[in-house]
Amino acid sequence: MNTQVSADRTKQGGWLESTFKLSERKTTVGTEVYAGFITFLAMSYILAVNPAILGGIPGMEKGAVFTATALAAALATLIMGIWGNYPVMLAPGMSMNGFFKGMLLSGSVALVWHEALFGIFLSGVLYLILSLTNIRKAMIESIPEDLKLAITVSLGLFIAFLGLKNAGIIVSNPIILVSMGDIADPKVIIAYISIFVALGCMVRDIKLATFVSFITAIVLTILADVMMGTNNAPIPEQFFTAPPSIAGSFGAVFDFSGLTADKMFDLLFIVIIFLIVDFFDGLSTIIGVGRDAGIIDKDGKVPNARSALVADAGGTVIGSVLGTTSITAFSESGIASSQGAKTGLAAVTVAGLFLLSLFMYPIFSIFSAGMVAPAMVVVGIYMIGRLGQISWDQKESRIAAFFTIMFTVLSFSPANGMAMGFISYAFSMVVAGKGKQVHPVIYVLCGLFMTYLILL
Repeated sequence: MNTQVSADRTKQGGWLESTFKLSERKTTVGTEVYAGFITFLAMSYILAVNPAILGGIPGMEKGAVFTATALAAALATLIMGIWGNYPVMLAPGMSMNGFFKGMLLSGSVALVWHEALFGIFLSGVLYLILSLTNIRKAMIESIPEDLKLAITVSLGLFIAFLGLKNAGIIVSNPIILVSMGDIADPKVIIAYISIFVALGCMVRDIKLATFVSFITAIVLTILADVMMGTNNAPIPEQFFTAPPSIAGSFGAVFDFSGLTADKMFDLLFIVIIFLIVDFFDGLSTIIGVGRDAGIIDKDGKVPNARSALVADAGGTVIGSVLGTTSITAFSESGIASSQGAKTGLAAVTVAGLFLLSLFMYPIFSIFSAGMVAPAMVVVGIYMIGRLGQISWDQKESRIAAFFTIMFTVLSFSPANGMAMGFISYAFSMVVAGKGKQVHPVIYVLCGLFMTYLILL
């Protein structure tokens, strides 16, 4: 066995060896390619989920979002693989696309879709600047860990709530605000079954829980169409076509014709929110996967940290120009490291598969928001796991986490939740006599958030 591995490594030489350091990280081409393939299967649901979510926003075409999703994911993952040399894959973040849609449709901001995407573009540019300088260290240290965790949890609950709503499991009720949906509805039944299939996978530590729930929903929906005539997943006449055009979305972020002065605060807060979430979410995934793959040693040193963060930030810039929301490091990247991936070759494999998927739009186009809702719920379950890491014994952290989570869900706005979380944290620390322990950046953000809430 060891002899065969050594022989494989000897054959690997040349460009692959010099670029990905396969021998140094004790891996093989076969291992990396296989891990990349399995990871792509696990995260390919984003090609259906992202268009289904963003395609429901007035002005955003489902086909254009699909092409933007596949292209942005491929380019960002390719940059991560070659330049960062991490087995980390990138694509539009599940929490961010749900937040983006909810924010626009709920009227939380006065922006239209391409103006909001410009805010994401600016957040990506700032992220890129931070990644290229030592400022990133100050940013990482300025926001308390408990606030970062609370933001992650609140976004998880937000996206899960949106998924339950899309599936019809939770519906509006004029008397008690919300209530349970009609369990006799085939769409609701399918959503329940798909969610519990995913729960079974999670309990049994099967790492493809999100993918399995997605496939289950698809299969059951098709069966319902055949047996009950529901027609929720019409079979396309052809399976492979040229990629849908992105002419209507490409470069739309630079259309400033309707961006008036009264929209500036909304734009500013989109920049702040997406920057904070994208920056810390990407960093945590890179560190987590790096540790699992053995790239990051026990002293916590992160090799190629700048390159990895630049790939993450560059992906958001590219994605917003193409016409999709923030690109971020996917937690499913942990599947690659669990399968033995230790280099960026696994990411390059995934990038290639995303490019191939561009020609499979007819297959992905049949998926509706209801069909992908179970995957959104599963993402929420994963993200709420950070709840236990919050320092609940610290009153200031407890108060800030409570306000962040409650206002995000009950006001259906992560922006409101983040604003109340930062303000309540700073207030609690000052009252407790710990005001000097609060980073000046937090006070600046509090001032901006207070202005936002007053104007809102």
